[in-house]
Amino acid sequence: MTTVRRRGHHTARPAAHVRRPPIATVVSRAMASARTERRGERRAAVVGGAGVALIAAAIASDFVIGSFWAKHAMLTSVVASLLIVVISVAVINELIERRDRQRWSLLAQSALFALVQSARLTWTTLVEVLRVTEVHSGAVESLLEGALVALDQERISAATHELLADDERRQLLQRVVERLSNHTSEVIANWATVLVGAAPYASLLDRHVELQGRLGWLSSVLAHREPSPDSGMVSRRMTLSSVAAEQADQLDDDWVHDMVVSITALATRLDHDSRELAFSLVSADWWIERTRALLDN
Repeated sequence: MTTVRRRGHHTARPAAHVRRPPIATVVSRAMASARTERRGERRAAVVGGAGVALIAAAIASDFVIGSFWAKHAMLTSVVASLLIVVISVAVINELIERRDRQRWSLLAQSALFALVQSARLTWTTLVEVLRVTEVHSGAVESLLEGALVALDQERISAATHELLADDERRQLLQRVVERLSNHTSEVIANWATVLVGAAPYASLLDRHVELQGRLGWLSSVLAHREPSPDSGMVSRRMTLSSVAAEQADQLDDDWVHDMVVSITALATRLDHDSRELAFSLVSADWWIERTRALLDN
């Protein structure tokens, strides 16, 4: 049983079991851009194989039910046309996607780097506010160690319960989450139009939107329940107009605890996943070679 400490009393509830993902390497070696090309080649091979299979099936069916096709010329023509359309569309779409990935790879990488920074700012700030570890910039080892702590649910959970039992630290959490929410919202607004229309990036962007949404809800609920004495009238009106404020009185410390733990884990995974995708588009080696080429010119 895990004791959940609330302001004024304690309650007990079973510790939630959450399936832990494989340990995320937040800082890994830059992956070559050839990886993306290999993925594209595999997709093209699958599309080509599927097309050949459909054609082979159509040819084989001629021997099995040849009399049927001969008696239904119009249906035969329609089926043949559909086969051609399906195969052509699949191949053309793959060619267009590959061209777009190559054409906008640097722009997409810049957008992903901004999302990486936003996610990393979130989890590194939270682990320090929770007083479980400190992450130092410019040190790969510090990031790796901090990521392991951020994904340690039991440790983050215990630290969150301890924070929520302290009124001053609750106020600090409220201010920090508000700033993180505003920053994440600004990053997404700046880069969403770049990524939203590209299939390889849309699902990742949606997870960053989830992160911002969680931060926004947590910020609004904390601000509603425990408004900062320094908040002005505009800030208070913004809190009151938030959708999250509709349910703020029903969301207790258990909810706050779960949000902090889940946000920390989500931001850590997004740091890793976004960085991996960014360097699969354009490798660090390409930047080095490009610099040398510009200097040679």
